[in-house]
This record gives sequence, C-alpha cells and structure tokens, in this order.
Amino acid sequence: MLRRYVWILPVLCLFSVIGADDGEEERDIMEVLYAKAKVNLTLNVLGRRPNGYHDLELIFQPVSLADEIHVEESGDEEMHFTCTVAAFANEKNLAWRAWTLMKEHFPEQVHGLRVHLIKKIPSGAGMAGGSTDASALILWMNEHFCLGLSIQEMIDLGVKLGADVPPCMMEQATIGRGVGEILTAIETPESLSEYPLLLLKPEASFNTGEMFHAIDAHGYEDQKNPNLAMIAAMEAGDLAGMAANLYNVFEEAVPERKLIRELKQDLLAAGALGSLMTGSGSVVYGIFADKTSRDLAFLRLRNRQELQVICCEAVNRPNPWKL
Repeated sequence: MLRRYVWILPVLCLFSVIGADDGEEERDIMEVLYAKAKVNLTLNVLGRRPNGYHDLELIFQPVSLADEIHVEESGDEEMHFTCTVAAFANEKNLAWRAWTLMKEHFPEQVHGLRVHLIKKIPSGAGMAGGSTDASALILWMNEHFCLGLSIQEMIDLGVKLGADVPPCMMEQATIGRGVGEILTAIETPESLSEYPLLLLKPEASFNTGEMFHAIDAHGYEDQKNPNLAMIAAMEAGDLAGMAANLYNVFEEAVPERKLIRELKQDLLAAGALGSLMTGSGSVVYGIFADKTSRDLAFLRLRNRQELQVICCEAVNRPNPWKL
C-alpha cells in the first residue's frame, strides 16, 4: 500500500547472471522512488531545549519537485551508492544513513542495496532535499523487506536522522510540533490537491545554526503565530487566506534580508498571491491562483541568470494512516 505514497515506478533493466548454469540473461526490476521536496507555509521557533534542539511549530507542504532514487537489492550486505552530485556520494548522505540505520535495527531482514540518486531538489534550499531521500528509502525498505513497521515506528526511526525526515513521509500538508516530529495531518479539499507554486533559488545559501543562534539571542516572544488561521484557510480551500498567513521567523534572522525581500517582491510583482522563504532558505516561493498566472510569472523571471526558477505544484493526497 505504501507504493501509492512513495511513488514507486518499476523500471526494467537486464543483467547477466555470472556463473548461472543455463547462461541465460535474467530480468531484474530496479524501482524508482520519487522523493518529494517540501516547503514551509509557517515556521515558528518556540524555544531552545537544554540539549541544543529547538521546539518548533510549523506547517509542512509536500510539493511535486522530487529527487529520483533508483534502488534494487545488491545481492550482498553492503551499500553501493552513486549520485549525480559527486559530493553527495558517500556514507554521510542521508539516504545512505537511512539504510545504515535500518540495517543496524534489522540486521537479519535488511540486506545490501544498489542505489543511484538523481538530484532534482536544489541543495541549501530549505526544502528537505536530503531528508526526503531518507524518508523515501525508509518507506521502501519497510515494504520491500517486509518489516511490518507502523508509521509511528518509522517516524521514531526517521527522527534519529533529522527532524525533517518524518514529515517527508507524508503525502499531505502536516503541522509539526516538538522538534518537528509530532505530526498532525491537515485535511484539505480537492481544490488544494495541486495548487501552483513558483520557486526562486538564488546562488546564496545560509547557515542554519547561525540563524538559530540569532533567533535565540533575540528571543521568541515577538513572533507572529498564524498557524490556526493558516489551518482554517487550508481546510476551507482559501488560497488567498493561506497567502495572507504565510510566516517564517527565519526571514528575520537571514543574513541577506535585502535579497530575500527582493525575491519576495519579484514574485508578488509577477502575480503571486503571497510569497515566503522556506525553512532556513534560501529558496523563496510564491503561491499563485492558477497555473496560467504561475506559468506567466515563470516566463517573466526565467532569464534571471542568478536564479534557478522552478515550477511545481503542492501535493495533498490522503495518507493511508492516521496520525
């Protein structure tokens, strides 16, 4: 049942079985996982814990922009990992770490994998590009190796890798609390199943730790908290109400505030209902009333040499589990 939500697409590839008695080629199936990015519709930092982690309240929205993970069993007990971005092809990669975590917890059931990661989500963007790869592999391994884990058990494993991993297991907008791992799905009408977004990724990336430090130094009392209003707008299918309640406290701590303000204004001038930086940046996105207005904005902004300009849609589908 998880196939519907990780978007697994079979791809046939041929290989020769060395040493096979009949010498014939056999057909193996390499599966393709589409690991979706996310944007934040709201993000509040409520305080800092003694262990250094922060209490958050934020709304995650999955989007159609996705990395591709080609995966199959390797026939041994090792990870064989390649990536289109050479710097990510090592054991520090969250997808690799997800396999290591599952192998440590289930050494008899989980076996070696051959993984090829095709990066489509920009890095340093605030879109959980690494976390979503990890979450997709956890979901796939649970099914493929017949582990029988519940969604809560997978969340408990995923949060060991990072707070953004659990919400990336969702196929709909979700409010996160705690360090981001306490999740509640937001029920939205059909009109919000694929609302249009435009992403602007500048060359700059920001240090998340430094931004948390700036918020800690400033204090937590002056933040807006539009989460209830945002949830009400989403449940009503009110895009204009959603756009009016976009909020990210990191915009107040970002080192290049002028750049972020200009990108937000560019999107509004191009027809967006509202715009916001996602996560700790540096992607800024706009919500549009329809795909036609979004596509016109793309044509207007696409030739900006200092930007990646990306069209995508929000993704809101019923999950096969209740949180």
